Amino acid sequence: MTSDLSPVRAVTLCLPDEAFPGGRADTVDTAAIGRYGEQALAIAGELAAAGYEVQTVRLSAPALDGPLGPDRLRARAAALTEACRRSGVGSASLGALRPSALAGVTPAEVAEVLVAHPLLFLAVLVAEDGRVDHAAVAFGAAVVRELANRDGEANFRFAAVAHLGPNAPLFPGSYGDGGAAGVSVGLQSAGPLLARARAAGGPDPVAATELTRSCLDGQLAPLAALLRPACERRGLLFHGFDPSPACAPDASIAEFLEAVGGIRFGAPGTVAACAAVTAGIRSVGQPTVGYAGLMLPVLEDRVLALAWQEGRIDTDSVLAYSSVCGAGLDTVPLPATTGDDELAAVIGDMAALSARWEKPLSARLMLAPPDADPRRTQFRAEQIINIEYPGG
Repeated sequence: MTSDLSPVRAVTLCLPDEAFPGGRADTVDTAAIGRYGEQALAIAGELAAAGYEVQTVRLSAPALDGPLGPDRLRARAAALTEACRRSGVGSASLGALRPSALAGVTPAEVAEVLVAHPLLFLAVLVAEDGRVDHAAVAFGAAVVRELANRDGEANFRFAAVAHLGPNAPLFPGSYGDGGAAGVSVGLQSAGPLLARARAAGGPDPVAATELTRSCLDGQLAPLAALLRPACERRGLLFHGFDPSPACAPDASIAEFLEAVGGIRFGAPGTVAACAAVTAGIRSVGQPTVGYAGLMLPVLEDRVLALAWQEGRIDTDSVLAYSSVCGAGLDTVPLPATTGDDELAAVIGDMAALSARWEKPLSARLMLAPPDADPRRTQFRAEQIINIEYPGG
């Protein structure tokens, strides 16, 4: 990959309703979904030929409405898994469960499906149209607990989401709008942003917004020039980009914030730095979908992980930063002793903040399994940075 090009974190093809005849979760056109997967892979191949590193290719199913039932959920999961196998796509989203879908399925049944299908992701929508659905909040919290009891790694593939619109490229949380098939893309752009901040020669909070916007526009414009014709040739829509800068092991988004803001992450000035960078993300000149804001994945970013371990940030402070930035509570580590009421309260706080400002937020809570070491996290996923709990 050319060094000045951001890696492409995700090429996501959002599936149409026609792949699920009759709108039912148990009637899935596996062959058609496999063909859509091949189209997504072909687009990723064109990007690779142009010099981009494409990290993942994904499929995303439409949201699920109405009483669902466990058999239908299992059938959709099996069909999507088989479609991924046929086409070679790495993962798929089962979609998002709207509150109306929760009446026919239990949290245990949702957890069972996710554990049985490790290629699949899923979300529960807990707030839309300025309102929190408290039953959905409780349901999401119960799924987190059930997943921790069965396989704590599976919580990496589940989120409670609020005011997140359709056709987002980043998982979990992604779901299609059910219309014509289309493609959306997310970047791993923390590296170029960090390089630009270092080249600037010192912190400059006033210039952080423009530095962020110009860097992201420089990354997105050439990609858009490739993606639009690539989609058009295949009869696909191009939904747009989620310009949220994803981090990498060698490129911390929190380090970028420290560089442009002249702060130590978690200290006074952190909210201002987050706000300035988010303003730059939201002023890019390309069509956007998804969170379109600053993402702070605690266990995927080495600077954030250290700040959490040292007690400089916690759930409340990360949620406070989310009032001016992007994704909410992402890969937040919670010990096994966390109570059910506390899990629901954490998700409920995220949902309330999202509803107040009608902004996309999510909660992906990495709850430790019951027999975990009470002093540190022990997740196996390659992306996760394990830490000691503060005071552990």
